[in-house]
Amino acid sequence: MSLPTEIACPTTDAGGPQVLLHQEPVFRAPRRAKVPTQPSLLQALIGAESADERRRIVTTLLHVLGFEWLGYGRFANRSEPGTPVSFCTTYVDSHWAERYFGARHYEVDPRLPRALQSCLPVVWTLDHLLALAQPDDGRLQRFVDELGDTGMRSGVILALPGATHTDRQIVSLLSRTPGSGWMGDGLLGQVLTLALCLHEFYTRYAAPPEPASNPVASPRSAGAGLTPLQREILACVSQGLGDKAIAARLGIGLHNVDYHMRQLRKRFGVRNRVQLLQAMQSDDAL
Repeated sequence: MSLPTEIACPTTDAGGPQVLLHQEPVFRAPRRAKVPTQPSLLQALIGAESADERRRIVTTLLHVLGFEWLGYGRFANRSEPGTPVSFCTTYVDSHWAERYFGARHYEVDPRLPRALQSCLPVVWTLDHLLALAQPDDGRLQRFVDELGDTGMRSGVILALPGATHTDRQIVSLLSRTPGSGWMGDGLLGQVLTLALCLHEFYTRYAAPPEPASNPVASPRSAGAGLTPLQREILACVSQGLGDKAIAARLGIGLHNVDYHMRQLRKRFGVRNRVQLLQAMQSDDAL
């Protein structure tokens, strides 16, 4: 049993994308009676009897490793700085997440391009970020100042493959411990194991993030009147899943997915999946 997903969409500066801030997605039990041999951490996440138990497992491991927060988010396109699509706030301060995306700090955050262009964990410290922030670079200076106000002093950020070749899942761990000397190869190996297990759990054993309740849609909105199944399909589309993956995720036939995709394209007046995703974001259909 899992707690309902909670969504908060921060107010962004003009021109910024709407970023889906959500709690941990609802767990979906594997269809097969036996799950192939997995790392013990992933087995623990799958076997947890509740979302609270799963949170305790992850939070305890985070603290053992020396970190306080963990963020997990999807970024579209691998160009700088990347476009944020969704972000799980279960293990991070939600107010900081709202501020980070609301102020569009990701546009100047020097950690992001390094992570998006690499397959290795990127270690950072607040002192290094302060050294990069020149007095005449107001936005970067503001980001570093506000990050410092949270009490976080160092961390690790890495990017994992997303559902499509242009998507990346960012995993960010933050700590109050200053400096980088405490983050050796052994610790980074454990960080990588944690990140990979969470990524596997969210992509294979959890439902797509979606609102617990939908705002009243404008009569002129194309998203008004969508069925629950259509909203689930749109949530899968927003994650970059293809038709076959959507069918497997939702437990419906491929022909059923194809039918609803055609209906959704017609409703939003678009011709392809990319245009549908753009229309969804502008219409706030989710």
